[in-house]
Amino acid sequence: MGIHRQRGATPQARATPMRPKGSGGAAPSGSLPLLRDGTPSRRRGASRSTPRRSERDPAQYPDRLLTGAPESVPIVTRSRYLMGVPLQLTFRDPADPSLFEAVFKEVARLETILSNWRTDSELSRLNRAAGGEAIACSVDLFEAIVRAVSWAEITGGTFDPTVEPVVRRLGLIGDPYDGRPAVAAPASDGPGGDWRNVVIDRTARTVRLRSAGMGLDMGGIGKGIALDAAARVIREAGRDSALLDFGGQVMAIGRPAREPEWTVDVADPDDRDRIVGRVRVHDLSLSTSAPGGRRGPGGDPHIVDPRTGRPAAYTGSVTVAATDATSADVLSTALCVMGADAGLAWARGRDVAALFVWRNAGGALEIRRTQAFKRLQWHESPPERLPVAAAARAGD
Repeated sequence: MGIHRQRGATPQARATPMRPKGSGGAAPSGSLPLLRDGTPSRRRGASRSTPRRSERDPAQYPDRLLTGAPESVPIVTRSRYLMGVPLQLTFRDPADPSLFEAVFKEVARLETILSNWRTDSELSRLNRAAGGEAIACSVDLFEAIVRAVSWAEITGGTFDPTVEPVVRRLGLIGDPYDGRPAVAAPASDGPGGDWRNVVIDRTARTVRLRSAGMGLDMGGIGKGIALDAAARVIREAGRDSALLDFGGQVMAIGRPAREPEWTVDVADPDDRDRIVGRVRVHDLSLSTSAPGGRRGPGGDPHIVDPRTGRPAAYTGSVTVAATDATSADVLSTALCVMGADAGLAWARGRDVAALFVWRNAGGALEIRRTQAFKRLQWHESPPERLPVAAAARAGD
């Protein structure tokens, strides 16, 4: 998986629509209830633009994300290309170089476990055993699969890690920067997967994929897991302020120096250089998903609707805020699959902080927020910065 965001007088963090994309934490009132280990609770009531090729080089990437701290406060930023996108770490003051390396090392370790782009990963080995015996898994892979299957149940299958065969048929697996275009095959005419065919034995810590040809894709949850793990490394090192940008998903730890919140821009899903608004956050993760952010060789959007085995019909973006990055990652993907009407209703019914941005049939920009997202500090860009046809409607 590429476990699939300007510089100005006031520095800003930037989060643009992108493929979706840890160990979680307790969820706030604005997200679904979680168990203590970060797994979604099943109790009642719970229910990209891909970086340009030049951005692969970390030396060319740092000016894409700046903190909300005043220019007089030292800013230290480093980037590394992991899980198919740049991971950028920003601290408000000088940090021990070993901390950067510790964070990058942890994410790289998780990539060797969760990636289905790499044939040598633990997940790829499990996928190759589909239809056979149960496979013993590492703690990291086992917990990731348990969470993914739990979220599949909660979201009614709009998030489903078993879409891997369809993703392959659509040519959506492969490093978009390695110069080798993915080869598309005919799209599936049936459901994209069924999480019920994942057999989990918690006692033995094994997983069995019932049918030959099955496969798991952690693209809609893996970046969130990695961000939560990275945040844990930072906090265990005694740091209480940092900003992490993982190619479309941001984790804001604490607060920037002399500022109450980190500032994150949200881009127009059709033009990532155009800002439709910005949100100020602390101790939250923001994940933005947009089906059209990356496309396969046949032009298909990269987010698949598991219920149909076809690319998601929704063409806008969804931004979700949650205290843990795993929940934000999954939910931004699932809500994209649901679409604006059904997604808004689902999110409102579960107090999920979600922002939908799309263009209606007349080409006008629509911006809708759930009540939970309204509790955040959201500032919409002035109308003159939007397309002429735009009639932004926030707060509906």
